[in-house]
Amino acid sequence: MLKLCVFLALSFVACHGAPNKASGTFCGVTPNNMFKCLNNPRVLDLEAAAKCTSQVTECEKITCVFREQKWSKRGVIDKAKIRAHFEQYETEHPEWAQAVQHVKAFCLAPELRAQGVFLNCPAYDIMQCALASFIKHASPSVWSTEQNCDYPKAYAADCPVCPSDCYSAAIPIGSCNACYLQPRTV
Repeated sequence: MLKLCVFLALSFVACHGAPNKASGTFCGVTPNNMFKCLNNPRVLDLEAAAKCTSQVTECEKITCVFREQKWSKRGVIDKAKIRAHFEQYETEHPEWAQAVQHVKAFCLAPELRAQGVFLNCPAYDIMQCALASFIKHASPSVWSTEQNCDYPKAYAADCPVCPSDCYSAAIPIGSCNACYLQPRTV
């Protein structure tokens, strides 16, 4: 009798705990076609980035790019230079103004918390924050209207943008800052 009661209780919870929507947005690793759907905004100098491909970790790669772009010297980030770069980008690409304003307000703030699995890597944190800003604050005009961009657009609206390293098997689920208990469906 006890087993029957437990079974009925679990069945009731399972049936009534289901989401009202038939399908939600799966939040997890950023979709591979995200930047294609955003028409590939290029905020870094491709030559500088190419010089840094031999670096092992993402932290080392982004730190190298910052050095190549003269945004850091001896490990110290020059946020004024980065701000000037994004202001120039905004002038040249006004369709990205909302995203750039968010980058300047939040990603270049005095204290930016770690954005992924790397601790004490400010270059990585700034670029991950900028990446998330460009995804979350893209104006409707920059989105591709192709049908395969429907999911990336829904992902941008519904999900936190987390570094792909946060989904590595070696990283405990939910330990990457804004990646609250990912993956999930909203």
